Amino acid sequence: MQTADRFRRSPGVVISWDGNQALCFTWQSAERMPISIAALGLLHQLSDWTSAAELRDRIAPGGDVVMVTETIDLLHELGLVEREGQPSRHSEWLEWSPAAAFFHFATKNGVFPEDLAERDRELVEKAKTDPQPPPTKRVDGPRRRLPAGELSSADLHSALTKRRTWRRFADQPLPSSALGTLLNYTFGVRARGSVAGQGPVIVRTSPSGGSRHPVEAYLLAWNVDGLKSGAYHYDSDTMELVDLQRPIAATDIPALLAHQTYFAGAGAAVVMCPVFARTMWRYGHSRAYRTVLIDTGHLGQTFCLVATALGLAPFTTMAFSEAPLEELLRLDGVSECPIYVAGVGMPDPAAGGSPGRWT
Repeated sequence: MQTADRFRRSPGVVISWDGNQALCFTWQSAERMPISIAALGLLHQLSDWTSAAELRDRIAPGGDVVMVTETIDLLHELGLVEREGQPSRHSEWLEWSPAAAFFHFATKNGVFPEDLAERDRELVEKAKTDPQPPPTKRVDGPRRRLPAGELSSADLHSALTKRRTWRRFADQPLPSSALGTLLNYTFGVRARGSVAGQGPVIVRTSPSGGSRHPVEAYLLAWNVDGLKSGAYHYDSDTMELVDLQRPIAATDIPALLAHQTYFAGAGAAVVMCPVFARTMWRYGHSRAYRTVLIDTGHLGQTFCLVATALGLAPFTTMAFSEAPLEELLRLDGVSECPIYVAGVGMPDPAAGGSPGRWT
């Protein structure tokens, strides 16, 4: 490099530790690499555009600028610093840095075995000493099964073409039978099976990575005909509601859903909460977190299509604060926590073709 060239620390650098060893991750390489404490000190000095001579004067006045130049060259080659005047790689990710950017690039390019049966053999051995978590969750409390109906196959075309996100709802309560049908078709266990040597698996109407089905459904009901307002766990195995004995009112909904006041006009919402251990048991790598997020998306679309087929007004939202929902549902926020919310109400007849914001 030219001695007048200036460098600064790459915005895509994330530092972590494995025991006593510092590890450095960069977007450019999407790999973790060991880094010395001395190198970390240099990176700290390169917060702003700095030349080799300026860096030398900061860390070792009167020292050898050639050695500093060679060190910066190495850091640049590794993607830990960037050169002034050159386009910054992945600069469009800066607003999502560091959390989302780190997650996205750190879980790219998964390594998969050529022998697909190898992983199954490993899991069979694992199950002998570390059985997989149960595929469904049972919560103690008063139980109730909502009445539920069946869907006709003729409803699919209409549901696909009419599905919208609703923000305008009628004042009338949600029929409990429609809610029961919606919950059963979206979250209910449709079949059970077993993988030899590994353990039980379940089938829902939505796919799930590795058939893990990590998501538990918690119902918040505040305007449902014949159902006491409150928070419930939906037992997907028995298709029953378990009363958590936590009161809920329409006035509580905006605070739980990021001040989206229009959703208070609906009648119920389902908080989807993955039990991470189910997916972790099969997949011991961080890339599998992607499957958990995608699983909730599958369920959200199924929820909306079934609701639409039933003539209801569905919505989904990622805008909420985890902590209040965790407190309400008595979740620890570590082994199980809210990821996605899907809700439903009765459609406002006056909405016409504009159930949301657009016209």
